[in-house]
Amino acid sequence: MLAYDPAAPLRAERPEPVARGRWCWPALLPGVAMVLDAGWPLRPDGELLWLDVAAILCLGWALVGSRRAPPTDWATSMDGNIAAGFVLALLHVIRADGDAEPMRWLHQIASSGACFYALAARLRRDPLAADAIWPSFAFAVLALSTFTLACATRGIEAIGHASRLVDVRWASQAGLAKTLLLATVLCAGRAMEPGARALWRVTALVGALSLVLASLPTGVGLRIGSLASLDEPFYFGTSIVAFMFLAGLARMAWTLARERPAEAHRWRAASLVFALVVVLLLFGGTTGGEGVRALTALAAAAAIAGSRTAQAAPGLRVVREPEATTARAA
Repeated sequence: MLAYDPAAPLRAERPEPVARGRWCWPALLPGVAMVLDAGWPLRPDGELLWLDVAAILCLGWALVGSRRAPPTDWATSMDGNIAAGFVLALLHVIRADGDAEPMRWLHQIASSGACFYALAARLRRDPLAADAIWPSFAFAVLALSTFTLACATRGIEAIGHASRLVDVRWASQAGLAKTLLLATVLCAGRAMEPGARALWRVTALVGALSLVLASLPTGVGLRIGSLASLDEPFYFGTSIVAFMFLAGLARMAWTLARERPAEAHRWRAASLVFALVVVLLLFGGTTGGEGVRALTALAAAAAIAGSRTAQAAPGLRVVREPEATTARAA
């Protein structure tokens, strides 16, 4: 079995979930896409992203086939906040009158949002929704850590140069360190679960080491002066909507930790990640870039899908055999 195989034995009411017996490849696509955009962008100007390709494929997966998501499964409890945030971002682009940066932010938000809706809709009734999405966080940690550690062999200046290159391609500031921070926390939560494989712990440790190295040149881009940006009306309005959206997701993830005790640690980690994104917005501005937006969309899709599963089957308790036992049986 694969190291991150989400198919550990499960007792649940719904037979043959989407994620059973294999990795859920569409859930891997946003993580793969953001790494490709950092290292091998489709276009240097950022007008076409690998994340756009991931969004199209995720939408196709959710809309086509015998198990496609029905129209009623596309609605979420966060739709009002998402619509308000998108409208404010669009107005910011119009007000910027040709400034490329707000347009790139809107572009990333739209593609990340498409992935979010497609994955949340298709996985909403699947008790293994979280297992379908978590391997994407592991991939992000391992890929970005490999990149960071390779640069570290040439010294701290090489890490700084590589981080600035990623920032240009992601439209971010210290985006590499911020993305490693969020992905490492998510993998650490998964590693703390009973019976988790050792490779999850190794992934979290490698991510933590890479985070320290990536932070050495410029830190994680947090400045107290960023609070002054709240005086700008569009930024203030967008921040309030984003805070409400993230607070709702953090509360949802914390509730899932009680409703799904076998997955409690990963949902607490997700709740912490949503809170960290709020901190990054307050003290880093809208500088997380594509990495932070893609990871936040993936974690949000996991929370929405997990919450919907719990609502559809209130008595559902996901119970897994320890993964080590599963590996021996395989």
